Amino acid sequence: MDRRNFLRLLLTSPLAAPLLSASRTEEPSSALYLIADNPQDYFPTIVTEMKKRGLVRENRFSLHGPHPFGGELRAALIQRGWEYASWTPAAPINLTFQPLRQPAPPSFTLIKHGRVWDLRTQELGKLWKDMNGRGSLSACLTVATFSKPVPSFSPGRKAAVFVDGKKRETLSLKVHQERRYRTLGGEVLIRVKNGQAEVLASSCRHKICQSSGPAFLTGERIVCAPNHFLLAIDGPRFVDTVTG
Repeated sequence: MDRRNFLRLLLTSPLAAPLLSASRTEEPSSALYLIADNPQDYFPTIVTEMKKRGLVRENRFSLHGPHPFGGELRAALIQRGWEYASWTPAAPINLTFQPLRQPAPPSFTLIKHGRVWDLRTQELGKLWKDMNGRGSLSACLTVATFSKPVPSFSPGRKAAVFVDGKKRETLSLKVHQERRYRTLGGEVLIRVKNGQAEVLASSCRHKICQSSGPAFLTGERIVCAPNHFLLAIDGPRFVDTVTG
């Protein structure tokens, strides 16, 4: 599968679409998209090669939400010398799982600032050929978001709300309030109380955003990918990092 078809496939994913559109507006950064039923066999090699090229500077990672191969991924990365961070904002690499709507050949690509970067040279070129040469299909999409870790545990002051990749409004964490947002995928109800923001209800299927817990520290985020919704905590020392 070539890069153009890979990008077209990602745009049909309920997780990738909002991340790609957000990267062209106010959201960060870079993300690695890996299609494989056994990501633990490929991701450690890819991210290690990225570190050699200067695309990754730190070796801490975190897993957010359920992942069918989460245990295997964590063990494989630790074995290669990577450090697991249980507190997600402290990790510059955040791993998330999303099922594809239709199976596709195993492959990977890096999207940085809304543009596709070709990693298939030298060692990773051999890996790409090996993945595609097996003739199997996969519906498992692992997304690794790369960002700077939070330098402190400072409480946030505001909650910025993004819907369909665009900033809808900013809410003060000092004001007790509830807001309901309609999106292309459904709707999300959030509550701000006692300096914290949380998702009370969502029309999404797996309810990962509801189980994420309240966000209150600068840099923390809650994402509802199916609803193209993102809540980001801003503060005196705001940095980009994804927690959900």
